[in-house]
Amino acid sequence: MRWSTLVPTLLLAAAAILPSRAQSSGVAIELVLRDSVFLPGEEIPVGVRISNLAGRPLTFGSSSNWLIFYAESKQGDIVSRTGHVPVEGEFTLESAKAGTKWWNIQPAFDLTQSGNYLIYAEVRLPDWSQREVSEPVSITIQPARNMWESTFGVPPADPSVSSEPEIRRYALQAATRDRERRLYARVTDESSTQIYRVVYLDRLLSFANPDQQLDNSSRLHVLFQTGGSSYTYCVLDPSGELVIRQRHDIVPGSRPRLAKNDDGTIAVAGGKRAPTVIDIPPYVPPPAATNSDPSAVSVTNAPSTGSSTDKKSTREERRKKRRESTEKQ
Repeated sequence: MRWSTLVPTLLLAAAAILPSRAQSSGVAIELVLRDSVFLPGEEIPVGVRISNLAGRPLTFGSSSNWLIFYAESKQGDIVSRTGHVPVEGEFTLESAKAGTKWWNIQPAFDLTQSGNYLIYAEVRLPDWSQREVSEPVSITIQPARNMWESTFGVPPADPSVSSEPEIRRYALQAATRDRERRLYARVTDESSTQIYRVVYLDRLLSFANPDQQLDNSSRLHVLFQTGGSSYTYCVLDPSGELVIRQRHDIVPGSRPRLAKNDDGTIAVAGGKRAPTVIDIPPYVPPPAATNSDPSAVSVTNAPSTGSSTDKKSTREERRKKRRESTEKQ
């Protein structure tokens, strides 16, 4: 069993005498992925699907080691741990039910080298001296090309305290995935050895180069073309959190661009904002304009002048006058 290279040696004897999967315990586990290709430092969401056929409700998450993830290279080398996936949080799965919970395993393993890896998970069954180990899923760590990078100082949490500034580094990276060129933002320490966060921004046209600027709060502003007439505007804070994402379109005679204000802030000038359902923060339309003057009359409700009805009445009056004039003669 390949997973034997991943579990501690003291567990091998116990694992060897366990009956096969759900046939004895009534519990089966399976790992599921939304994607299988990631950049170094990018979040790796892994779903653990548990099927309960034990004939009774089962409670999980009451301890910090009920679920353990493992990683190894395709060559069988164990991947070094850099932490543990926090799996606390109790939940109950009813009999004959299946459920899936998701965890980001990226912070727990040193997956910075490009290549192919296998991910496993082990579930320790509550109240039983048994364990279930999933079949492996395969992921690929993909290299990326740096398009731009710059160091910056992290603003202090307390401006009144004088201390040596912490220096970090922003980088914009391009990678091709599913035949699509994509743009990512990365935040690392000054030497780029420790990755704090990698964030996917949007697709990037093959001929386009992003425009980027830092504001007076060390936030990174990025504007880049995603379509023939559309741009995506993103803002990241020094921790790598994506705090703004918007779409801006080209209009005749005006193209979106980054503009720095006198106070050091940055905004998009030109073009036209085009709200989308994936905006960050969610787009809130401005309140509808209302007329506070009760005596004012809406234009749409105002009586029309020169209408066909008015013209018809005028013709009838003229004909009547002509008939009356003829009768008098």
